[in-house]
Amino acid sequence: MGLDNIRRLCDYLGNPQNRFPSIHIAGTNGKGSTAVMIQSILSRHGMKTGLYTSPHLVDFNERIRINDTLIGDRAIARIWHVIRDQVLKQKATFFDATTAMAFQYFAEQSIDIGVIETGLGGRLDSTNILLPVAVVLTPIDRDHEKQLGSDYAGIAREKAAIIKDGAMVFTTGQRPEVAEVLQAYRNRPDGFVLLSDRIDITEIAVDRDGTTFTLTDRVENEVFCGLRLALPGRHQAVNAALAYLSARWYLTTAGKIFSEEKFRTALSAVYWPGRLQRIATAPDIIFDVSHNVSGFETSLDYAATHYSNHRRVLLLGLLSDKDFRIIVPMTGRVFDHIFLTEPASPRKMAADKLQAVFKAHGIETEAIPSPVSAFRRARNSLSEKDVLFVMGSHFLIGELL
Repeated sequence: MGLDNIRRLCDYLGNPQNRFPSIHIAGTNGKGSTAVMIQSILSRHGMKTGLYTSPHLVDFNERIRINDTLIGDRAIARIWHVIRDQVLKQKATFFDATTAMAFQYFAEQSIDIGVIETGLGGRLDSTNILLPVAVVLTPIDRDHEKQLGSDYAGIAREKAAIIKDGAMVFTTGQRPEVAEVLQAYRNRPDGFVLLSDRIDITEIAVDRDGTTFTLTDRVENEVFCGLRLALPGRHQAVNAALAYLSARWYLTTAGKIFSEEKFRTALSAVYWPGRLQRIATAPDIIFDVSHNVSGFETSLDYAATHYSNHRRVLLLGLLSDKDFRIIVPMTGRVFDHIFLTEPASPRKMAADKLQAVFKAHGIETEAIPSPVSAFRRARNSLSEKDVLFVMGSHFLIGELL
């Protein structure tokens, strides 16, 4: 971790990250959803908007897009050939190379604004050579503890390090230890907006296909009733409100007139797979990339609430650095039967090791290392009124998709 490699790569390319304005996003959960919502709102208002997110699920191209168009294979190959020798010479990381590629592509395409998601943390993340016009902080919690530690205040300081002079800051509500760290930024001259100070989110209704809610902007004195997202979960309404707040601010800054119609269309058009994504019905099968404790809490609450009268089955695969000792009893309380497998990653947790943890909690499971075989076994065990949740890792969901 560090910024030396990315600085050298971008110096070699003529510092493309300085050739477009950017909105920089950090947090633990909801970064990607919030980023794609911001991109959708801005692009529907006529702005050529670059979006950089990670990881991808199926194709590498998902990481880099402009409006609704993914980067093409030829552009990937062309830029890779430009930076290849430098990457190998510096022993730069995959994420360094990918970030430099995104910045170069966005600069070449003369985007109006880049929406850039951090990969891990903030202070030492490859994206942190940006000088953004705005910073967006989604809920900050524990994850990647090997790199970021387990202290909430320490994690908050790492992520808040993307805040630069000249950047407006937008943040949602945070746990007390995180809020205390962010308190130091509240009176900064460049601006700091806490979502709850300006926005009310009411009438949230979550179903199996999405979320409907009402957003009240107390500053603009406007009420948007019946907003619709094709992403299930109360948390997605909060992500949408944060996206609205930051996107509307940038539209005003750029001299664009905000349109309620375009805002509604932007939210309804958001497609972000692997987030409580229902891929089949009768029986329902749901893919979810939740992989840390706070993410599991949200998704398990959804499972218990919306499938209370169903036999609930789980297919779980975790990476070895996740807090499985907390996740295991959480899942055991919600699901009637659990299958275990291994994500397609060198960092995977062995299914038999995970099974031993479940057994120590008195929970019987079936362990099938092959994700495809495990999915088929779990799917074939379902009756029409059962539900299967597949959870635990982007790598697991990506392979099955």
